Amino acid sequence: GSGCATSPSSTPPAAATGVPPSPGPWYKSAWRRAVIDMHIPDWDPRFLSAFDADAYAEALVRSRAQSVVCYAHSHVGLFNYPTRVGRQHAGLGGRDIVAEMIDRCHRRGIKVVLYVSVIHDRWAADQNPGWRIVHPNGGVFGAGSRHGFVCPNSPYREYVRAWTRELAARFDLDGVRFDMTFWTCVCHCAHCRRRWSEEAGGELPRVVDWTDPRWVLFQRKREAWLGEFAAICTSTVKAVKPAATVEHQSSIYPGSWNNGASWPLVAHNDFLQGDFYGDALQGSFVRKLLEDLTPNRPFGYETSFSVSLQDHTARKSEELLHAKAAAAIADASAFIFIDAIDPVGTVNPHAHERMGRVFDRLMPHYRELGGRRVADVGLFYSLDSRFDMRSCGASVVGVDNGADTHTRSVMQAARALIANHIAWRVVTRRSLGQLDDLKVLILSNVHHLSEEEVGIIRGWVRRGGAVYVSGATSLVRATGHRQPDLMLADVLGVSLRKADWSDRDHYIRPGEAGREDFPGWDATYPAFLRGPAMDVEARPEATVLARRTLPWPAPDSRSFSSIHSNPPWVATELPEVVFKRFGAGRSVYCASILEEAATLQESFIRLLRRLSGPLSLEVRAHPAVEVTLFHQPEQRRHVLALASFQHDLPNIPQEAIEVRLRLPQRARAVQLLPSGAALGFRRGPAGVAFTVPRLETLALVAIEHDGAEAGRRASRIDSPRR
Repeated sequence: GSGCATSPSSTPPAAATGVPPSPGPWYKSAWRRAVIDMHIPDWDPRFLSAFDADAYAEALVRSRAQSVVCYAHSHVGLFNYPTRVGRQHAGLGGRDIVAEMIDRCHRRGIKVVLYVSVIHDRWAADQNPGWRIVHPNGGVFGAGSRHGFVCPNSPYREYVRAWTRELAARFDLDGVRFDMTFWTCVCHCAHCRRRWSEEAGGELPRVVDWTDPRWVLFQRKREAWLGEFAAICTSTVKAVKPAATVEHQSSIYPGSWNNGASWPLVAHNDFLQGDFYGDALQGSFVRKLLEDLTPNRPFGYETSFSVSLQDHTARKSEELLHAKAAAAIADASAFIFIDAIDPVGTVNPHAHERMGRVFDRLMPHYRELGGRRVADVGLFYSLDSRFDMRSCGASVVGVDNGADTHTRSVMQAARALIANHIAWRVVTRRSLGQLDDLKVLILSNVHHLSEEEVGIIRGWVRRGGAVYVSGATSLVRATGHRQPDLMLADVLGVSLRKADWSDRDHYIRPGEAGREDFPGWDATYPAFLRGPAMDVEARPEATVLARRTLPWPAPDSRSFSSIHSNPPWVATELPEVVFKRFGAGRSVYCASILEEAATLQESFIRLLRRLSGPLSLEVRAHPAVEVTLFHQPEQRRHVLALASFQHDLPNIPQEAIEVRLRLPQRARAVQLLPSGAALGFRRGPAGVAFTVPRLETLALVAIEHDGAEAGRRASRIDSPRR
């Protein structure tokens, strides 16, 4: 997994390497990766006729890629080598360009992961109508589109097993990527109906209801069936090439329930790598999610070179690509760019030249990566809760299967954490037993929780942890069994009167106990919210910080108290925000999804600070700056990253960013990386304060220490002078 070897026309080796080769798996040191899409049909004899493997590999050298996802097969279902199982691309005339690509890339020190497309397979769907995914309405899913979709429960799985065995045996590959391992809809084909009948009995459920154990069982079956299909793919590769890595598409984990990608799929990856096309917030959240889920690190964050996949020639600006790649460095993530080959088989030189410049700017930073993330706040994400409770009762034919209010609220919580420079990480079921390094755990609108998860959280709070909980979190078990009260009611100090997931206008009215948590709001002018709210009753031992105020009760849709808005009118006694001590720990419960409201982000952060006490990391910077911290004990240091990702690029530089760190170790030096330039600092019994002189897009700072803990008690560090 080293950098690219060079030819006379290439950049010198030092610029192409960035980090020394790793003795372990290739992906351990491949921080810069490439994908060159080749979803090309063969209807025109000119398609792929001009493909040149040497030009392909040289483009990767110019872009500084250490690995490439090389297409053996694509969405169109054709193979790029002379297969005996499926059909080869006719434009290749029997030529094995996969072997050529592997040879040319390996000569240049570039690792090769073979790309194959599963479930999305146009040729297989066209040739085998009985394999096609069937929509609940009885029609073929995607009929008339460019794609063809085949069901993993059909005999298609044996076709996949055969060609996977073939290519694993044929090629000197470093890994295999199975793309598109997910459901495209709730399949009602004969194969799925038969499996459900055999395993659960009866007909497939046709009503979506997340409080119905039978519907939830069906969803778990869909996840298990997908995992079983992935196991066939992975095990077939490993049986032939035990050292080869296997990865399945990972961009669907923060997607909705419809895709069925969950824990059974995670288990069949060596590492996770997914493509994402959203903004800085999406990138930050999904990187931390993949970090928590991935079996091995580093994970990979992938995005297109083009403005969108639908625009073949439009290019993201160099500053945007630089900001995305720099943000990946701040999260210790590999960065992967996606380019698309031209229909005739030529490679876009502009993409690789631009990416080469981006990676050259960042090259010295890669050697500084590694270690364990340090976080004060954990943001819990439930793969079992990626849906909208308001869809309960909807027909499976017409349901909005992309609606997901859990992911939405979690990402808004992440937005507030980033803007306020709070060190955070994603927590899933996988890491729920590793909470002791956190000060606060956020449970934002979690629709389903298992009894085991509830028990772990309760025990952690009792021992001294702190939890922020919103909405109907812990009302419904992961099996779909709705409970008479919140399972965490004792921890939160509330009892549920009524669960209501409908959106409606209401207000949060702070009381005296919550006045500092809601600055600027009072009984006359409470804070507005539109969204769901649970009716709860506070227990005697709890403290109510805020209550609910309702608008004027209009008798019909044409009556109102103000034509443009619904001003506050009825001050109820229903608790909205409740604080409670539980054992040695603390909790805050919000009956509404307070963290979703842009106007209440400050209050959300104040409530977290009420729970957390002094934080490990405090930074004074623009909200567009995200801060991360990693502990590297072998090097006796912490590495702080500041990544600026402003809405309009290029970034406006920021000067004199003040940082305060409370660490258990005694700091002995603070240095800018990779230059090693020393920064002045002030040291207290439990921490250090310093100023980063300038930030454009990325700054790394090493806080070196002697390794011995100086004590964890919080102490005052004099604020840096202005």
